[in-house]
Amino acid sequence: MKQISSRVIFLVVLLICSGIGKAQEIGFEFYLETDYDEQPVDFTRSADGNFVGLVHKAPPTGGAYIYSSYLYSIGLDGDTMSIKFSKEDTIFRFNDIDRLSTNPTGFLLSGRGYKTGESPNHPFTIFRRINDDFETLWEKTYLFNNYFFGSAKSHALELISGDLMFACSPLDANDMFILRLSGQGDSLDYMAYSGDDAGDVYGLTYSPDSTSVWLHTQWAHYASGDTTCTVISLNEALEQTDYYYYPIHFTTPYSSLCYPGNRLLSGGTYFSYNPNTNVQSDMISAYLLDTLVNETHEVLLTDPDTLSRTGEIQGIDYYYPGCIYLGGTHNTQWQTGNQPSWIYITKLNDTLGVEYEKYLGGDYYYWLFTVTAATDGGVLLTGFRQDISPAIFERDGFFIKLDSTGCLTQNQENTTITISDAIVYPNPGNEFVKIRTALKDCIFYLYDESGNQILKKPLEASITTVNTNMLISGSYFYSILNNTTKITSGSWIKN
Repeated sequence: MKQISSRVIFLVVLLICSGIGKAQEIGFEFYLETDYDEQPVDFTRSADGNFVGLVHKAPPTGGAYIYSSYLYSIGLDGDTMSIKFSKEDTIFRFNDIDRLSTNPTGFLLSGRGYKTGESPNHPFTIFRRINDDFETLWEKTYLFNNYFFGSAKSHALELISGDLMFACSPLDANDMFILRLSGQGDSLDYMAYSGDDAGDVYGLTYSPDSTSVWLHTQWAHYASGDTTCTVISLNEALEQTDYYYYPIHFTTPYSSLCYPGNRLLSGGTYFSYNPNTNVQSDMISAYLLDTLVNETHEVLLTDPDTLSRTGEIQGIDYYYPGCIYLGGTHNTQWQTGNQPSWIYITKLNDTLGVEYEKYLGGDYYYWLFTVTAATDGGVLLTGFRQDISPAIFERDGFFIKLDSTGCLTQNQENTTITISDAIVYPNPGNEFVKIRTALKDCIFYLYDESGNQILKKPLEASITTVNTNMLISGSYFYSILNNTTKITSGSWIKN
């Protein structure tokens, strides 16, 4: 799996995307195939439409991994450059990047670290403002009395005034901290919350009508049941003035952003559990919400009986209204996997109707971290992949850009990752096989090793279950046709 050089594959295509007009698109994929453990963590867009984000890298060791932070700039054509951050006698890493639109325009980087020889359990929080050329304008560090305030669950927001707001939540402690900085990084105000008023921080945005700042949390003001995520309204003094509950079963990881029409667009994981039947459902979901966080549109995607999670850092994004991208991981197994998984990506319209959905991978263990809509109508997906049941914890970061139709390249033989409109699972299986696709008028065919057709099943719903209990153990070949066009094929094993 390991190679020293990264492979980049791209193709120029022409498209017509609703609301975009004609534009030139390029799809590409590349992997950070080095001897390091690599993890892209947060990405955004630059003023010129490129992708800019953070990647953590660490050499595998027998103990705790020590990660360094790299800034990556990736053009719409796949052209890539990177910068390594370092400080003498200091171990630190940036976790978040936010684009700044007030002069001087650029980005705010935030993270945590500690001095060499000092305890990593009492880290400082570090902020660095860089311009569009990635030159440092200033850097500030803050050391809080409660060392948990240096945790990685943090988010920043540029205010309309040009000031900066930063919120973070503890690890295994019931506290939450909000800090207001000037555009030069000087502390202007702060507020600490604990108990019922505090929760895990998952985002900072303005309210849809821009009248207040909204802090997106889990467990703050928790009442009971499966309503665990809360929006807290903050005033200029960082005081909590109101709070609203997200829809029931909506849970982490999730991300939210303002959407035209005074609405909030949120993408997250849908989780429900029935104790009577011991059935758990995990799906990737999106909501359009009004100014009181009441849902106006909802979509639940992927198969509820397979663990699916939205992108760990940013699972939903849009650049053009009506061109929304929602992504996550299908068959998630946490840090390492003993089965393959898939990158899931769907394109949604203004009412969260599905324009397409794609499954990428199925050959390695993939985990999606960010979804970033592109200015040309496409989307950048970042995360990591690794071998199944790896001997050492060593992941390859991936960067995959699809065009607005969900394609990487017209010549699929040139790609290293499989992209499909349908998914067949479990594989290997036993008494049944499931097929999921958003396409209409599809038929599933199953053949034995001699090429004899033994099953034919029209796919009349988004998820179809085919009984295979009568089949003997062995290898089979499947094919899915959309009218007369083959959309995917492969082998299926019955245990």
